[in-house]
Amino acid sequence: MKYSYYPGCSLHSTAKEFDLSTQAVMEALGIELEELQDWSCCGGSVAGSVSHEVGMALSARNVVLAQQQKNDLLAACSGCYNKSARAANALGNEKERRKIEPILEDMGLSIPDHPIQVRNIVDVLANDLDLAHHIKTPLTGLRVVCYYGCLLTRPADITGWDSPRFPMAMDRIAQICGAEVADFHSKTKCCGGPILVPQEAVALELTKQILDEAQALEADCIVLACPLCSTNLELRQPDIEVKYRKDYKLPVIYITELIGLALGIQPIHLGLDKHLVSTQPLLKKLKR
Repeated sequence: MKYSYYPGCSLHSTAKEFDLSTQAVMEALGIELEELQDWSCCGGSVAGSVSHEVGMALSARNVVLAQQQKNDLLAACSGCYNKSARAANALGNEKERRKIEPILEDMGLSIPDHPIQVRNIVDVLANDLDLAHHIKTPLTGLRVVCYYGCLLTRPADITGWDSPRFPMAMDRIAQICGAEVADFHSKTKCCGGPILVPQEAVALELTKQILDEAQALEADCIVLACPLCSTNLELRQPDIEVKYRKDYKLPVIYITELIGLALGIQPIHLGLDKHLVSTQPLLKKLKR
C-alpha cells in the first residue's frame, strides 16, 4: 500500500513530532509514504476568508499533484485533510471545478483524468489496517482521553468515515493499543484555536473546559490528531494555569505517538522528547 504523503506546514515545523511518529508508524506497518512532490500550503482558514475560489484552488493544487502521481493523498493534520478533502470534492463537481480550473491553469496545472481519494491518517489506521496484529508492548495501565476537535470528522458528507458528533476511531485505536479510554464528552468541542488571536479570553476558556474534563477523568494524557488543537491544549496550558490558578501539566500527544509506543518504537524516534508539556510522567508509568 502506497500513499502520496502530504505533511503540510505544521508537520514540517511546530508539529515535527507528528511527522516523525507518522512516518515511523507507517513504516513499521509496511505502508509506503512518498512525500508529495512540490506540495504547498493548503491555505488553512486564512486563504478562504479572502477568496473562496483561491482558497479552494490552493488545496486543489495538492490534490492535482497527487493525481499526477496516481496515488491517494494521505494527510495527517486534520485541518489539511479537511481542506484537501473539500477540494477533491469540488474538483468532482462541475460547477465548482469551473471556478477552480482557471486558477490552477495560472499555476501551470491541468487536472488529470485520474480521480483519487483524500484520506486521513486516523481513518487509514482505524479502518484499513489490522493494528492488533502488530502490537508488541501494550499500553497497560495508561488512561487516555481522545480529542477529535472540529475538523477531523466534520462535515459528514466530506469525511464520512466516523460519526461527526461522537466519533470513536481514535478510541478504538487506543483500546487496541492496550490503553484504558475514558468516556470524553468534550471530544468534539472547539478548543478555540481559530479565535485565539482576536478573542484570546474566549479561546482560553474553551480550552480550559476541555482540560478540566480530561483532568476530572484522571487521564494520563490527551490524544489527538490536530496541530492547531495541540497548540491550544499544550502550548496554552501554562497561560491557563496562571489565569485560572489551575495545575494541569497534562501531556498532549498525537495518536501516532501513542500507536508507536504500542508498536515498541523508541520514544525519541516518535518525537516524544519534543513536547512543551513533558511526556516523562507518561513514559515513566509505562516504564519506557
